[in-house]
Amino acid sequence: KNIIRLFSKILDNEKVNFYGNISVGKDVDIDFLSENYDAVIIASGADCDKKLFINGAEKKGVYGSSEFVGWYNGIPKYKQLNPDLNVSNAIIIGNGNVALDCARLLAKQNSEFYNSDITNYSFKKLNNSAIKKIFILGRRGPLESKFTIAELRELGNLNGFSPEVDYPLDSLKNMLLLPDLDTRTKKNLQLLIEYKNSKKQTNKKIIFKFLYSPTEILGETKAKSIKLVKNIIEDNQLKPTDNYEEIDAGIIISAIGYETNQIANLTLDKSKSYFQNEDGHIKKNIYVTGWAANTSVGVIGSNKTPANIIANKISKSVRPNQKLPDDALKIYLKNNNKRFISKKDWVRIDKKEIENADKNFIRDKFVDLDSIASFLNS
Repeated sequence: KNIIRLFSKILDNEKVNFYGNISVGKDVDIDFLSENYDAVIIASGADCDKKLFINGAEKKGVYGSSEFVGWYNGIPKYKQLNPDLNVSNAIIIGNGNVALDCARLLAKQNSEFYNSDITNYSFKKLNNSAIKKIFILGRRGPLESKFTIAELRELGNLNGFSPEVDYPLDSLKNMLLLPDLDTRTKKNLQLLIEYKNSKKQTNKKIIFKFLYSPTEILGETKAKSIKLVKNIIEDNQLKPTDNYEEIDAGIIISAIGYETNQIANLTLDKSKSYFQNEDGHIKKNIYVTGWAANTSVGVIGSNKTPANIIANKISKSVRPNQKLPDDALKIYLKNNNKRFISKKDWVRIDKKEIENADKNFIRDKFVDLDSIASFLNS
């Protein structure tokens, strides 16, 4: 909600134009933009799930986190996902904020969704969920987790679920004594200790399991359980042991990181996680920032600093010389029969979604492009 308000404020500026429903590299070429604009900044993030390379990863009931998050957020291509939540246990693989987001959504009760913009179909599905235990798996320990404190703290404020930490209390306390411990990690450890000591009792649990890696997803065509191996860390190296554990699980969400979508001939790093760049510069007058420029770590706020650095670099190194680039772009799109969503279109969509909202929610989202097109043409 805050992000929408921020973008709306930016779009109000008469110097800012918006072209929605445009895929760069497909609907318009990156070289065309580079030739017609003084600078091009890629801030497209990373929205392709990294593959879970274990046996059974292709089974029904196994999802990448971008699929699951896209489903409950109303991203058109994921609206038909329809995950089966009539199961007792959910497994989330990963130790970052996205893993926490998925756990939090699965754990929320009816009224905890109020005043949000969750889609109607996912709200109904989540409200009828039978899930009693949510396991968050990390192949490494608490020190290496990538949570930020605000997101981790939210799990302790849920009505129906309480967090549980499957890790020795003494080990957590000893980690706090380590020298040169950064503030983020220290706060996370303190909160995990608080969760470990908590007397809050609920029938439903969010269970943190550190030092476990998935090895196989079992079941015929649908996920039935997951097999895990216990890890140890020796000399800063992660090593599997001979200890295995199996947990029943009807839904498994992999939140192990993201890859960036390829755009034309721009080179990705070896892991395909982000565009190769030198301090934010790719080539010519093309720049990159955010998750598209580096590993997918942090939230929007933590990526503001590198965004400011790129803005300053452009202001110092790029001399404006292009005239009326928006006119050239509009002609290009028209000649290629591409209908884009303009600023005025977005304002209409925004207003309609708010008008259509139930009293307990802030908007009723359009969740497919055909409905948006039909509304804009009405």
